[in-house]
Amino acid sequence: MRKWLLLAVALAVLLAGWRPAPKEPEGLGLVRVLGVDGAGPVTLTAVCGGDDQGDQDRGWYTGEDFAQALEGLPWSGQKELSLTSVSYIIVGRDVELKEILLAVLRNEELGASATVWLAEEGAVELLNCCYDPASGLDLLARRGIEAPTVVEALAALEHGEVLTLPLLAGDVPVLIDWEEWRGLA
Repeated sequence: MRKWLLLAVALAVLLAGWRPAPKEPEGLGLVRVLGVDGAGPVTLTAVCGGDDQGDQDRGWYTGEDFAQALEGLPWSGQKELSLTSVSYIIVGRDVELKEILLAVLRNEELGASATVWLAEEGAVELLNCCYDPASGLDLLARRGIEAPTVVEALAALEHGEVLTLPLLAGDVPVLIDWEEWRGLA
């Protein structure tokens, strides 16, 4: 009896550590990269998947503000888009960043741990040129380039600290510089 109990515990420990790679459920695109442009109207660009997710599904939606654009985004692609897997938020220079970050934190689907990046020519432009932005950003992160999370960026803005964002360009994307965030005047 004791041997069976030890075997059962060992099997449970092994199974608890094993997790299959996340896959997109049939008919649902898991958004990894969310682009934000504009202060009003706001345009959102969603890019699903990464290397292991196959074809990239994308969606675009423009609303009067971030909340309205976010509400319409899930039905803007060929599949229904899920925002539960957003790892990267790429913003254009013309966004009201503090409002966007607060809205992300208040949204039940979006995560506070997503990192925030700045696109030199705007998020729509960057994401339209890039086939697989999530993999490019994963590569930058593996090289030690750290972007602030939504929580860290909002905390810096709330406390009047300098917020420095990695500046991206190109079709991979590529880090070209670091830039201090300057809100709209």
